[in-house]
Amino acid sequence: DINGESLPLFFLANIRGFSGGQRDMFDQVLKFGSMIVDALVDFTQPVFVYIPPYAELRGGAWVVVDPTINEECMEMYCAKEARGGVLEPAGAAAIKF
Repeated sequence: DINGESLPLFFLANIRGFSGGQRDMFDQVLKFGSMIVDALVDFTQPVFVYIPPYAELRGGAWVVVDPTINEECMEMYCAKEARGGVLEPAGAAAIKF
């Protein structure tokens, strides 16, 4: 348990989102994502989320590492070449077109 050892957490984020649909529920993606959120909410050490160059943070994955779930401990940074968004490309295209 890294929190109990008083060590900071460095999270390199390159995560494609999840939709919250039936398939993600069946594959337990939502269950494990919520376990990460629960752990980050209770984390008392510094948490640094970094989106490296050419990496992406999309969809439901953004919710898992959003610094607003623990504003006292979490910070988010990204490279200029990184990308992030709440909608998957197909969803954004459907809205735009």
